[in-house]
Amino acid sequence: MTVEEEIEELKSDYIICQCYEVSFGDIMEAIENGCSSIDEIMHQTHAGYGCERCQSRRDDANGDRDIHLSEILKYSKSKE
Repeated sequence: MTVEEEIEELKSDYIICQCYEVSFGDIMEAIENGCSSIDEIMHQTHAGYGCERCQSRRDDANGDRDIHLSEILKYSKSKE
């Protein structure tokens, strides 16, 4: 399964940022409200401010997260 397929199957309550319990729905709402960078998403939702592993695969050296903010943002831009 590709990352895009995984994202399409996520439910809005799926937790992306475990530190601040930020859901996929929260992230998508931030993007729909104009956030167009990881920094903007972090500022609006607080996702990524804790351990930072949800920001990107590069930041998630142990592979603890299935989906990352960078992938969600890239996916949302491809749908525009």
